[in-house]
Amino acid sequence: MPHGSSTNDSGFLRRLLHRKKRSQKHKTLLGKILLWMFGPLFLLWSIGIVITYFIAQNIANAPYDRTLTDHLRLLKYEVEQQHVRQGVELSASALTILSGESGRPVRWQIRDANGDSLAGNADIPLPDNWAYEKDKFKFHNETIEGQSVRVAYVWGGRDRQGESFLTLVAETNDRRGVLQQEILTGMLTPQLIVLPLAALLAGLGLTQGLEPLNLLQERIRARRPNDLSPISDDLAPAEIAPLVDAMNELLTQLAASTETQRRFVSNAAHQLKTPLAGMRTQAELALREQDPDKMGESLQQLVKGAQRATRLVNQLLALTRAEHSGNPGLFVPEKLELNALAERQTRQCVDAALRRGVDLGFEAFGQPLWIQGNGLMLAELLANLIDNALLYTPAGGWATVRVAGDADTASIEVEDSGQGIAAEHQARIFDRFFRVWGNSADGSGLGLSIVKEIADQHRARVELVEPAPRDGARTCFRVTFRKVSPPQA
Repeated sequence: MPHGSSTNDSGFLRRLLHRKKRSQKHKTLLGKILLWMFGPLFLLWSIGIVITYFIAQNIANAPYDRTLTDHLRLLKYEVEQQHVRQGVELSASALTILSGESGRPVRWQIRDANGDSLAGNADIPLPDNWAYEKDKFKFHNETIEGQSVRVAYVWGGRDRQGESFLTLVAETNDRRGVLQQEILTGMLTPQLIVLPLAALLAGLGLTQGLEPLNLLQERIRARRPNDLSPISDDLAPAEIAPLVDAMNELLTQLAASTETQRRFVSNAAHQLKTPLAGMRTQAELALREQDPDKMGESLQQLVKGAQRATRLVNQLLALTRAEHSGNPGLFVPEKLELNALAERQTRQCVDAALRRGVDLGFEAFGQPLWIQGNGLMLAELLANLIDNALLYTPAGGWATVRVAGDADTASIEVEDSGQGIAAEHQARIFDRFFRVWGNSADGSGLGLSIVKEIADQHRARVELVEPAPRDGARTCFRVTFRKVSPPQA
């Protein structure tokens, strides 16, 4: 066999085994429903057959047992008119009745109190556990000469001399077996016909009932890979509607995540183009310069460009994290004390304020203020507000972080003595990459966008408010949260 043929055969076998494993792993819903529907049904049907057998046996025994009882009473009456010790002679009518039909005579026997046979067929065995229970008719099955027989007996008859005796009659079970077979046939034949028909109709019904699933599957398969719009549930049954809703929720989250990534890539490509081009220009100038002083200036500009690019990338990443925090699976709220959160974040910004020559202060509220939120994202929000204040406040100025509250709300204010924001620009300050023309501060226009995004995720309100009447106050941003009860100790 050629080597290539062997390789193709092995590949075919691998694909066949893969399909077999996949089919075993992903069982059909229809097959599972049919299994759980007809498995217990066939089990109950088998139990029903056993119960039907015993019912048919009892039904078949009932009329013949009544006949045996009549024979037993007749024989007992005949013997009570005689002396059992002198022999038993039955009347012609009794012999006719006991002779049975179609040459099937009824065996009979008379025994004394000791169980000794006095008359009749001595081959009828004495019951093993017979008791001296007067006038109580009993039955049991025996085997005589290889034939199954039904034996009826009663104790308590007394002959003319007052001697008690045991009366027994027996007949073969062949006619009972025929009747029992006819009853079983009559009872089970409809079941054998109806059950397969019921299974067939149930299978057809389930197939038709699951048809909306097939249509929904075809509709999903026909969608384009980039189509993340909600799936229409107009054809979905009520039982499948929650599944469609969950899929739509997942598609919504996936669309939001995809849109966030798209915006990040677009923003990064657009915003990094300028600082990277400037860094390249400064690097080329440094390579051409022979004067060490000018070369140093170019390198300093290169370092500043790298710092601007680093800051821009960090803010883009922060903005992406803020957008992703709106995903319920990623946003894990907790109870936070606003004074502690603001003081901690303010302390982390002290070094940056000292390097810029800005006096950074903190004013706490007189009592604890508890809010619900994500600690990392709120720290990012406050860091951007403080960084924005430090960035636009010249050396020698001041910035203050203040916590305030009332009966229902808690708020953080960041106030500074910086350049202020003209009225015509205030409507766009939260737009991405928006910067006031002529402003010499080295910013990217993303800080307040990050603040707005995080505030929206926490259902908080961020706004530019009129600063407090104090010396040099120019700008004041306030973020207002809804208060919550303190955590249980």
